[in-house]
Amino acid sequence: MSRTLALLLSLPLTACGLFRHVDVEPLATAAQRPANVAAYVAVTDGETPLTELNTGNFRVYEDDQLVPADQTQLTLLDPTLVAAHQVVLLVDMSGATTPQAKSVIAKAAQGFVQKVTPREAVSVFAFDGGAQLVPIAALPRGDAQVTMAALESYTARDPSRNLHGAVVAGLKKLDLALAQSGKIIRVGTLVVFAGGPDIAGRVDSDKAHDAVWESPYDVIGVGVAEQADAVEHVARHGLIRAQAPDTLPIAFEEAADKTIAELDKHYVVSYCSPARAGARRLRLEVTYTNKEGEEHHGDFEMDFDAKGFGPGCNSQSVPRFTLRPVEKPEPAPEASKLKGDGKKQPSGPTDSRDQDRGEDAPVAPPDQPGYAK
Repeated sequence: MSRTLALLLSLPLTACGLFRHVDVEPLATAAQRPANVAAYVAVTDGETPLTELNTGNFRVYEDDQLVPADQTQLTLLDPTLVAAHQVVLLVDMSGATTPQAKSVIAKAAQGFVQKVTPREAVSVFAFDGGAQLVPIAALPRGDAQVTMAALESYTARDPSRNLHGAVVAGLKKLDLALAQSGKIIRVGTLVVFAGGPDIAGRVDSDKAHDAVWESPYDVIGVGVAEQADAVEHVARHGLIRAQAPDTLPIAFEEAADKTIAELDKHYVVSYCSPARAGARRLRLEVTYTNKEGEEHHGDFEMDFDAKGFGPGCNSQSVPRFTLRPVEKPEPAPEASKLKGDGKKQPSGPTDSRDQDRGEDAPVAPPDQPGYAK
């Protein structure tokens, strides 16, 4: 009886362990002559982005046969070669009525921008009770000149708060900025700081909620103490709560870290296939060991045609990607029950998918461990 009971008690834990695996989400794939095969993937372990993988974490199988990395020039390319990355930061200035309050917000926004711009472009907009977003700064990737003086001198045109309208408009700004990049793989993040709930009523809560849940982009919320509840219903990919107004710079720094992590979970895996004809099934497997020493695995599979494949492959050539079908997001919580202070549920996909028509030319790798030199 004791042995039977012990086995029964162990079953839930074993079953739970079986479902703990790495999620390898293919956003785009490519197979082209002379023998190049590539995948643009997002890799997570549960809700945790895996940001420090290298070629040793990836294995390639064709028709269930392991293809050794040293025989295929297995390489990680710089994702910026094939994808556009953009962040839009929305800053609520409706409650910043004193020089001290404006200074704290400006300092927080500046810290965010300084941390994110070395990795991706950031556009900053202010909002209050007015119908339009107010441009503050548009900073390209790598921009070293960062100033938020416009926030310190900002005077609200309307003392109300148009939070829902700002969210809808911010997603449109993100779409526009990414469309102007000329690349079709588009990874965007909207970061929204709000000092309280929407009180302008210019845009319906349901409309803002639906816009977020239908968007392919990350949406991260930042708020202060219990007032952060007001932005949680649109913070589909995470809410960061400052303990007090004067700790906003810390909360914005956390938002910056999360934004960068969501970017760094993307990898372009490229290799040269040994196939020379016929249909092949690729299985791209990811293995990594977490902080507890547990080895986790995940993979995805795709079919490709090796017709016409031959020698002369260079795995550092820019892939000509084709988009994978977009999965619909998980059903959103009922917006009518969430309004301005509801609790959001776990989120669905975080990134857009599209394709890039790059040139078949060798490319310089990024200066990061695990990438081709």
